[in-house]
Amino acid sequence: MEDNNMNQNQTADPAAGQGTGGKTFTQEDVNRIVQERLAKEKVKNSGEADFAKREQELAQRELHMTAKELLSEKGLPVQLFDALNCTDKETMEKSIATIETIFNDYKANATKQIQFKGFQPGVSKQMPDAGTAEDLEIRQAMGLRT
Repeated sequence: MEDNNMNQNQTADPAAGQGTGGKTFTQEDVNRIVQERLAKEKVKNSGEADFAKREQELAQRELHMTAKELLSEKGLPVQLFDALNCTDKETMEKSIATIETIFNDYKANATKQIQFKGFQPGVSKQMPDAGTAEDLEIRQAMGLRT
C-alpha cells in the first residue's frame, strides 16, 4: 500500500525526484493558482469599493442635512430643499443664497396693498357696470338693481 502511495506521489510530481531544486507546474496548476489569487484580489478590492461608496453616500447625507439646517436658520421652508443643487458645499450655499433672495423679494412684494378695480363704497355714488347678460340675470334673480 505504501508503494502505491509513493508511486502516485512520484507521478504527480515528476520533478521532485530529479533534484533540480525547482518545482515544475502544469498549465492547469498555473491557471488554478492565478484564479485563486485573482479571486482574493477581487474580494479585497470589492471591500474597498464598498467602503468608498458608503463613504460617499455618508458625505452626501451630511450635505443634505446641512442644507436643511441652513434653510431653517434662514427662515426658509425646508420643502425648498428639493429645489437645491447639492453637488458640493459651495454650490449648495450659492443655491440657498439665491433662493433666499428670491423668497425675501417675494415676501416684500406680497405685503403691498392690492388695488382692486370695481365699486368702492363711499368713493363714488355710481353703481358698477353690470357687465354681461349673465351678470344681469344673476342680479335680477337676487333682486338687485341693474
